[in-house]
Amino acid sequence: MNAHNASRNARLYSWYITFRDPIFWGPVLIISLMRLGKMELSDIYIMEGIVLIGFMILEIPSGALADLIGRKKTIMVGGLFQLASKIWFACITSPFDVWCANILWMIGASLTSGADSALLYDSLKEDGREGEYRKIEGRATGNWLFLVAIGSLVAGFLAEYSLRLPAILSIPGVLFSSAVPFFFKEPPATKKYAPQEQIAIMKKSFLFVMTHKKVIWILGFTTMIAVASKIWFFTYNPYFELVNLDLKYYGIIFFVLNIIAWCFSRYADFFSKKMSEKGIMKLMVFLVGMPILFMGSVVSVFSVGMVFLQNVVRGFTKPFFAEFLNRHLDSENRATVLSIQSAVSGLAQFIFLGAFGLLLTAYGLPFCLQLLGGTVLILGTWEIIVYKKTFP
Repeated sequence: MNAHNASRNARLYSWYITFRDPIFWGPVLIISLMRLGKMELSDIYIMEGIVLIGFMILEIPSGALADLIGRKKTIMVGGLFQLASKIWFACITSPFDVWCANILWMIGASLTSGADSALLYDSLKEDGREGEYRKIEGRATGNWLFLVAIGSLVAGFLAEYSLRLPAILSIPGVLFSSAVPFFFKEPPATKKYAPQEQIAIMKKSFLFVMTHKKVIWILGFTTMIAVASKIWFFTYNPYFELVNLDLKYYGIIFFVLNIIAWCFSRYADFFSKKMSEKGIMKLMVFLVGMPILFMGSVVSVFSVGMVFLQNVVRGFTKPFFAEFLNRHLDSENRATVLSIQSAVSGLAQFIFLGAFGLLLTAYGLPFCLQLLGGTVLILGTWEIIVYKKTFP
């Protein structure tokens, strides 16, 4: 891997991340699933949990496959599944359609997750530029967030004309992103596929994770933040409806929150150098737990602004923790360990999305938000205490 190919992969990675996910659909995603896909909110939570179990089952073998035959190949195939998923989502008319589209997403996400960031990190490491990872990852994610912010600004108005239109208009960007991996350059030497080698890589990676306390802590903390953020995101639309927020304002809200996330993603490297790691962890726990607790306790249109605080964490998390974790990994099993991280997160999301969906049917949204916010604050405080012992 020479300097030219490393720079090439970095540029292509930025384009790949920028257009990987739908640009216009975010502000009206849950409403679309409920109205076009004919699903109840509790059913959506349960479906997401079940699909995440499938994701978890596929995640680790696909990561080992990427480490064995090459990350580029699995990203290419995964991108095509993602494209098919988004096309099907744009055509949903029943719960069956929503389930099928989600299953396609599950397969595509498991193939790309871990492999994409591993490809970038190893490309930079081969050229002695791994110190630039956080900056490149932050800018790539930031570009996507900025584009989503612009798309969100008009998504509400598009949805008022046709609720299906935001999903349809998001397809060209995903199509472009699915083509980008075909032009990546594979950094390390790869081998022919052999099942026994794939299994050996998985075993070695599991052992690596279980014997490294720092990696275990990172997995635990990032999983907590990811699970809480995922559950919270699925409550955005129902909460907006609960406080009678006009549909046309959905896009404006999502524009602002994506601009905030863009800022903290693009300048993640800068902010990381201005604060200690422990200080950043404390801030993340506060900015996720307190706003959720407040929204559940004070149910009003003014509480909608609390979602802006969470998006500081949303923008900052990926570039900060991706660099943090990659720093503690070996190249030969990097994608597999990153896939283990995603699998752990997927398992936790399955458990807690399902539990949250069941709680919603019994206790209502405000109480469930209070419970979620309080849980994040308690677990987050415990994680910070453990952090002091793990990273002395």
